[in-house]
Amino acid sequence: MIAPGRLIVAVAAVASIVLTVSLGNWQLRRADEKLALQSIWDRAEQAAPAAITGAELAGVARRLPLRVVMHGSYLPGHEVWLENRQMDGRAGLMLIAPLRLDDGAVVLINRGFAARDPNDRERLPEVARPAGDVAVEGLALEQTSRVLPLGEEAPVGAPRPLVWQNLDYDAFERATGLSVSRWVVQQTGGPDDGLSRNWPRLAAGVDKHRGYAAQWFGLAALIAGLTIVLGARSLRRVTPVTDE
Repeated sequence: MIAPGRLIVAVAAVASIVLTVSLGNWQLRRADEKLALQSIWDRAEQAAPAAITGAELAGVARRLPLRVVMHGSYLPGHEVWLENRQMDGRAGLMLIAPLRLDDGAVVLINRGFAARDPNDRERLPEVARPAGDVAVEGLALEQTSRVLPLGEEAPVGAPRPLVWQNLDYDAFERATGLSVSRWVVQQTGGPDDGLSRNWPRLAAGVDKHRGYAAQWFGLAALIAGLTIVLGARSLRRVTPVTDE
């Protein structure tokens, strides 16, 4: 009969192996999901841009991601900076600017990244703001990249220009009085305006996920090996009871 102590150890070992293997498989699935999503993005980026007007905003939301081109004018008094962003190894902010299309509809544009002043975190980057009618080309996406919020996510009552952690469409409308689309255009190309648009690839973390998966699988193998070895030693130490 198996001793209760050995049974508990065996059950714990099996549970640990199941858990670590499951975590390894989850990391592999995350890698596959990123590769699949990157493939979708790549096809969208390589497609010819679709010319978008206000009448087509709802249709764009059903076709994301979608490469688009739009004509309109920026509304600089209603910009939002997203803080705690990274690009090319630098810390900084991303500039979200509303673009009023020629027919009056408003679309949010992620114009790009600007490094933060290391000596004065309260100082916002200086960037060029195109005036008049402009053509904006980019990839229409459901949202901008998001960070873990610390404290209040979108302080509507803050003085302008607003500095938020993440883009919130409802909060943006309350803060600006503008009605905007429920997607944002990640701008590509454009003039030299002090903003970087070297957008990271979604699949950039695939090797990391695979590395984590290998670690989990290795831990599962280690637990299994130790359980077998220690179990065998424990059985050899059992002295059979004999009648005298």
